[in-house]
Amino acid sequence: MMTHAYSQLYLSKASRAVGNMLHDAVIEFGMDGEDFLKRFIQSDIAEEIESGNPKYIAGKSGLELFLEVIEKTTGKAHDAKLIESYERSPVYWVGWMLTYYQWYSGRTFKSIIDTVPYNELLGLYGTLHEADIEKSYEVLDVHFEKSESRLKTARKHCGLTQEELADESGVSLNTIRAYERKSKDINKAQFDIVLRLAKALKCDIIELLN
Repeated sequence: MMTHAYSQLYLSKASRAVGNMLHDAVIEFGMDGEDFLKRFIQSDIAEEIESGNPKYIAGKSGLELFLEVIEKTTGKAHDAKLIESYERSPVYWVGWMLTYYQWYSGRTFKSIIDTVPYNELLGLYGTLHEADIEKSYEVLDVHFEKSESRLKTARKHCGLTQEELADESGVSLNTIRAYERKSKDINKAQFDIVLRLAKALKCDIIELLN
């Protein structure tokens, strides 16, 4: 059973804030959605939400998140004069759904966006925005099933099971599973862990990084 970083009680507020943040960036300020989501990840605010930091999942509006992303990624405060938007635009839906899926799956925002880019997420609006959120989970899960992590590709190439790789490398089975399903970012793993995996798989470290 998936252990979530924070209680579902906060999910509605967190998803609305991220939805409003993305809406403000794209609709109100004319930013490119893909570029802004990269800034969102670069700012480390995405990580704060993933980890369940109360300040970010319950303490900030979408506009406040937008302004903080801009300040952290440009070094300059944005002089925004805007009343918080509550418009449920397709762009809002992308941020809202993205947050629900991140919470449900435990995958990082980065891994989700790397697997299903912003424009593809936006393209799902027409068929999914009126459906139950579980349908969105199913659709994004399929995208991940079709997109193997480099670790999984290397392991299969060596003909090893996850259990055998754990024995060979000394890296825990749960850690290997998390890296393969991209619920943990192998790019942020301790060097020693990646080195042990690479040695067991007889490959270069760079071949395992996503």
